[in-house]
Amino acid sequence: MSKTSNKNTRMVWLIGTVAILFSSAYIGTTTIIQQSAYGISNNITSGQNSLLQHLAKANVPVTLPLIKGYVKGNEVFYITTEASEKAVADHLTNLTRSRVVYAPELKNAPADTLANIYEFKNGIKGTGPEGFQPNVADSQPGDIGYSPVWRINLVEWKQGITARELKSDIDIIAARDKGELSIKSANVIVNCPFVKWNGGSLKERENKTLTDESAYGGGQVLSIDTDKNQVTFVTHRGFAPDGSTIYYIATDASVKKVADALGVVYANKTGSALTGGGSSDLFVFTNGIKGTGPMGFQASIASTNAGEETYSPLWRIQAITWKDPSQAQFLMNVEQISKEASNGKLTIGNAGTIVNCPFVETPING
Repeated sequence: MSKTSNKNTRMVWLIGTVAILFSSAYIGTTTIIQQSAYGISNNITSGQNSLLQHLAKANVPVTLPLIKGYVKGNEVFYITTEASEKAVADHLTNLTRSRVVYAPELKNAPADTLANIYEFKNGIKGTGPEGFQPNVADSQPGDIGYSPVWRINLVEWKQGITARELKSDIDIIAARDKGELSIKSANVIVNCPFVKWNGGSLKERENKTLTDESAYGGGQVLSIDTDKNQVTFVTHRGFAPDGSTIYYIATDASVKKVADALGVVYANKTGSALTGGGSSDLFVFTNGIKGTGPMGFQASIASTNAGEETYSPLWRIQAITWKDPSQAQFLMNVEQISKEASNGKLTIGNAGTIVNCPFVETPING
């Protein structure tokens, strides 16, 4: 077999298995590069010196509110980061005092990507979104039907019925069948990744001190406090399509090896969004300039930003591979990726995985 054939075979293998390679992406074992204080290669021109500030604070903590709910009679805790209707996103932002992004693209998520959440419009007073009992989900991590992407079902007790707190979807459906309450679709999709549930939680990092060289994987949470109803995530710095700075968290992945490497939940159902809609692209570099990205190379670049019509936290991982890594340039936006691909300097390949990476506000960008 020729050297060219060997090279092409290796390229196909690398792109097709980039999900598996997440397991070895530990930035802490390699510094970004030697040419500058923040690891910028000499390919960066003097006109890009301002880029230095974008590479500082590559990993910073952010504390988000935990919301209590129920699954199968047990307490669970989750965060809410996006909603497909603006009024719902605004309401939840005001309620939680934490930004919930309006993401209409979530409505395009395939039906088999979704799980069900039951929201009460009346009944027992409580901490639910409408001032009544907490929400009830139909599944939790570890269940075959689990997904962080929920279809909201509105539950309303009928007049003359004495309301009671219900803690499972089975109980809710049984009460409906008895004629005690009604269930109606709200036609709203929300992203509500679980943080703590019966028998488990998101993995906490052993080393809670964050630096610009902290490992990307190994856990995405620093602490979980259900008494104060808050969780502190590690946020990762990246670039929006126009090159501006964004921060994002990681909560779950549709491929188990990726989920295990990152220290997040395995959510197989979200994989349907790879081809069925409701997702966006996140460009991850598999070689080139070493840095703070998931694979140990430069920071990732998103195809959309929070606030845009096409934004979704469900990211299709697109593997960017330089044909000659020694000639890699530091890229900051989607236009640059397209240009380098057109010039034949890099390839782009779908890695076959969805990673739930909500964009969040931090003290730096919020």
